[in-house]
Amino acid sequence: MPLEVSGIKLYNVDEVAEMLKSTQPTIRAYFREGKLMGRKISGKWHITDDNLKKYLSGDYYVDTNNK
Repeated sequence: MPLEVSGIKLYNVDEVAEMLKSTQPTIRAYFREGKLMGRKISGKWHITDDNLKKYLSGDYYVDTNNK
């Protein structure tokens, strides 16, 4: 069940991995590489509902040259 803060849904790594039929290490790598835009809250990655929808719709710019 997503965390909700001020009306914003936040999904953790486990939830995103389940939704995308992926693994937790892959989702963490996506966050580190900037493929998913999220934030660490209390040491754990989270992504907003809006950012997840943007990623899924393809309306999401990823700068892979910023390393």
